[in-house]
Amino acid sequence: MSLRRIAYIGSAAAAVASWTAPAWSDGLDGKELRILLAGKTIHISAPFGSVPVRYSAGGTMSANSKAMLAFAGSAKDNGTWRISGNQFCQRWNVWYKGKEQCFSVSKTGNRVQWRSNDGYTGTAYASN
Repeated sequence: MSLRRIAYIGSAAAAVASWTAPAWSDGLDGKELRILLAGKTIHISAPFGSVPVRYSAGGTMSANSKAMLAFAGSAKDNGTWRISGNQFCQRWNVWYKGKEQCFSVSKTGNRVQWRSNDGYTGTAYASN
């Protein structure tokens, strides 16, 4: 891996770690999360651009983002998602080394705020 790529990944990770979401409102419950995600596309805000993630009703997900090519080594990825209590969890096949990540989510209008179990926060917006 080149030093340039390591520096880019490091700066992207630092930017993601420094995101702060607006004041947290009550999170969505499992039923509300399923309604938010199943059959929808969520556009995740990232320092390197928006990442549109398509969540199928059957528990699979897919994304295609040129920005992720530099960050994760692949522009496209697929994975699975599930509801666990009042969180949703997702596991990409390639991105994030296939590690499952779980999130609490709140929503105002089409604006989504998320908080991961490992302390990261961010925003996204929902579309059909």
